[in-house]
Amino acid sequence: MGLTKQNQEILYIDGFAGPGKYKNYEEGSPIAALKAAQSAIETSGLRWKAGNVHCAFIEADEKRFMHLQQEIKGWDQVKGLKTYPLEMSFHEGLAVLREQLPKPFEKSHPLFVFIDPFGATGAPFTSVAEILNSPCSEVLINLDADGIARIFLAEGKANSEETLNSIFGDSSWKMLPGKGTHFPTLCRAVLDLYKTRLRSLPNIRFVFAFEMQTTVGALNYFLVFASQHPLGLEKMKEAMKTIDQDGNYRFSDGSLNQPSLFRFNDPAIYSPRLFDRFKGQTVSYDVLKEFALNETVFVNPKSMLKDLELRDRIKVFSQDANRRKGTFSQTDNLRIQFENGDANG
Repeated sequence: MGLTKQNQEILYIDGFAGPGKYKNYEEGSPIAALKAAQSAIETSGLRWKAGNVHCAFIEADEKRFMHLQQEIKGWDQVKGLKTYPLEMSFHEGLAVLREQLPKPFEKSHPLFVFIDPFGATGAPFTSVAEILNSPCSEVLINLDADGIARIFLAEGKANSEETLNSIFGDSSWKMLPGKGTHFPTLCRAVLDLYKTRLRSLPNIRFVFAFEMQTTVGALNYFLVFASQHPLGLEKMKEAMKTIDQDGNYRFSDGSLNQPSLFRFNDPAIYSPRLFDRFKGQTVSYDVLKEFALNETVFVNPKSMLKDLELRDRIKVFSQDANRRKGTFSQTDNLRIQFENGDANG
């Protein structure tokens, strides 16, 4: 982003920043963000067109905040980098930053907010909606679906109605399945509902959830990404792919109906889902690309379409007379006809 628009301001917010360093992990999210910003500025050199990169760290806990201040001390000396440590709640911190740096909240200046609360509460949906109102804003939310599900099951004992109204921004949580539901299924229903609420916001068309699992199969957390622009989700998936290649995590797409684990290189897992969604229809490539972004791990449908075409489950209508079967280099005016029946023929 620093290479494209002259003098635009870039704002990164860590919503629940923590102490900056942990006993079992030397580099917390604030330090990781500052190092990434520094690297982007310095490696770009004279090609850098943007203004400053503003990194704000909101932390309400006094002890964590004091430690954080020590960890980020001196980073303001990096040319083009500004830090804003704020000892207050997430909601209060957003209000302060909107006052100090209004452009990223209102205009075409990039705004990225990492929302990582210590538990299920602390990030009201109204705050998330406020962030996503800007056309160049994106959020990455660590959603504690497990904790939210427990609040739902506790009912009045946990002041659940007020808490859940805050988390979801309305009373839609009342439609969650009841107490007899298998708990992991309830957690996925919580996630599914939260994604639906994000998609209900104006112009938020790109939402995807990464279910982070350890290599031994234990669920760690859900990371939910939301943006108005497809490129944001493409870049987030590219970032997740690098973690996947490291081999320390497995991923699920967090779907309520099909919570299948995946790696990023197996289109055969997702091509049946693409086929089932559009079977019997003829649609444009752009429609399929949006589906691929929101409902699969891929940034485009090409590998899935190749799998389907080689198995004669689709017909491709192209203006390119030299196009070879299974290739999708030119996508303008491309239309794809999905056969009826089963994805496997």
